[in-house]
This record gives sequence, structure tokens and C-alpha cells, in this order.
Amino acid sequence: MARRVVFDREKIVEKAFKMLKKEGMEAITARKLGDYMKASPAPIYNSFRSMEELKEVLIQKAKILFLEYIQNNRTELPFLNMGLGFCIFAKEESNLFRNIFLNPNTEGNIIEQFREVSQQEIIKDNRFDNISEEKRTELFFDCWTYAQGLASFIALGQIEATEAELIDMLLRGPGYLIHRKLEEYGVK
Repeated sequence: MARRVVFDREKIVEKAFKMLKKEGMEAITARKLGDYMKASPAPIYNSFRSMEELKEVLIQKAKILFLEYIQNNRTELPFLNMGLGFCIFAKEESNLFRNIFLNPNTEGNIIEQFREVSQQEIIKDNRFDNISEEKRTELFFDCWTYAQGLASFIALGQIEATEAELIDMLLRGPGYLIHRKLEEYGVK
């Protein structure tokens, strides 16, 4: 009698996350995931109420990984760490980056969730304490646009840069913008 392979919730999430990195969220169906695990879809439905529940778990897992990158204190500037982490995430997790940020089939709210997670990092930089929420949001959007553009080039293999080169690019782009805006707002 053949030994029955058992897939628990963690194994299913692990396999589904690999699939997400490789093929994107829209590729994850119970049948395809079952095939990927060399099993029927039954263990998936035994562990999750629906595929939507599994996808929410995958989004959370991706956000946690993303946060690890943008919260890594490589410099003394939280905003620079965020941009640098974004670019390094794009370099080291290029498939996942592309499947989240560059895939036209990615639901808008997923990208918005990643943007919100990133925006929370601004709060850690006390230079922005006396700036209105509106101005912080505007500044964040400008910096996010630059960082996502740079990270996209990196994920697509169009730019290869060392960490020092990335820091230089970020200081010349959003770093300069932040400096100018802080001066404009009277922050030293």
C-alpha cells in the first residue's frame, strides 16, 4: 500500500508562494496548485475555506518579505533605507517583484497595500514630524514613483547596480527632492 502524502497548511503556503513568485497570483488555482504539489486539490480545501483565503495568506507573506527589505537599516536615513530596500527586493526577488508591481493582472488593491506598508515607514523619520499629512503623502508619492521606476528597471535586468550605486542614485533623485522639500517646509 502506497504511503499517503500529507500536505499541511504550511506546506501548501510554501508551494503556493513558490508558484506566486514564478507565475503570478492569477496562475494560482486549486487545480494548478494541486498539480504543482503532485496532489489533488483536496488538501488545499481542507486547509483553506477558499482560494481567496489562501491568496490573502500569500499577500501577507509577500508583504512580510517586502518589509524585511525596506526595514533593513543599511543607512541612518529611514527614507533612504526604504528606497534601497525596494531596489534590492527588485534585484533579489525579481520574479516576485514583477508579479506584484509590473503584472497588468495584479489587482490594484495589492499594490496599494504594499504602498501603505511603505508609507508607514515615513513615520519613523522624525524629519517629517512637523509636516502635514498632505505634504508627507505628496512627498511619499513622488519618491515612490522614482523608487518604483528604478526598481522596475532593476527587476527587468535593464540596470545593474551595486548597493553603493543605488544609494547614489537614490540620493540624487528622491534624496535631493526630500532635501529641497524639507527646506521649503522650513525643516532643518
